[in-house]
Amino acid sequence: MSPLSKFTSALEATSYQSPDRGPAYQTLRQNTIDTAIAMGYDAATMVEIGIDWSEDHGPYKHVKNEAFPRFVQQCNYRVWLSWEAHLGEKFEDLLNCRHIAVTINKYTSELKRPVAWPDSLILANRIMDVKPDRYVSETGIWSLNQQALVARSTDHVIFFDYDRNVPADLIETGGVWTDLYRSLVERKEREARIAAKWAEEHPRKSRANI
Repeated sequence: MSPLSKFTSALEATSYQSPDRGPAYQTLRQNTIDTAIAMGYDAATMVEIGIDWSEDHGPYKHVKNEAFPRFVQQCNYRVWLSWEAHLGEKFEDLLNCRHIAVTINKYTSELKRPVAWPDSLILANRIMDVKPDRYVSETGIWSLNQQALVARSTDHVIFFDYDRNVPADLIETGGVWTDLYRSLVERKEREARIAAKWAEEHPRKSRANI
């Protein structure tokens, strides 16, 4: 079934691109956000990305595989922006890769369902593991039209000392960086509890994916 068939017109189907983000998408959007939060994903750093027919589609009439890392990077960047309150004056160093900042040294993507235009995606991040010099996060990607999780990305993020060209141990560095490390640990533990509760209440069903 074409995504267009769910709407009264092609214009309504692409209304997620309009300034009011499309009344037809409001319920779909809120349902998706509520689900992501209940699964342990962070609400404050979520991103919505509308699918662009010319930029995101490949020759097989669905979103290109290589588009997903670009989408995920926008969510990762919002996670880093959320550290402003913890870092204070050091926040500008983070944004400009001075002294201590972050870099992604590895990521893996799991594509579960094809996504086709018109559609809009919600991306949400949760912390899976934290070490003094790095953390691992998972970004879930939901389709508003499908009302389903369509992809996941696991990212390994390193805190990097650009003055010495080595990973930066936030505990040894001290100050606001140690505060940030502790806040990430707290966030990971909180999100893990929520995710475990969701998993218990929603046993995984065997379903065909890509």
